[in-house]
Amino acid sequence: MIYVPRKFAIFLFWLFGFGIGFGGYLAFPTIARWFETMAPHFLDQSMLGALIVGIIGSILSTATIIKWANRSS
Repeated sequence: MIYVPRKFAIFLFWLFGFGIGFGGYLAFPTIARWFETMAPHFLDQSMLGALIVGIIGSILSTATIIKWANRSS
């Protein structure tokens, strides 16, 4: 069994979330152009960016926390 101190685990989750946000920011222009063709015109680019990064970040961080919480001890 690997012991991970609580502060280190929180740091790892923060680092993971930062990585998601950073990658999402870099991928944003391509994804936003695709969404602009699919979504109605009432969503501007900044709103689409917030939605995309928020959805991706929440899905990945939630999946990571669930995997971490359900690991065998």
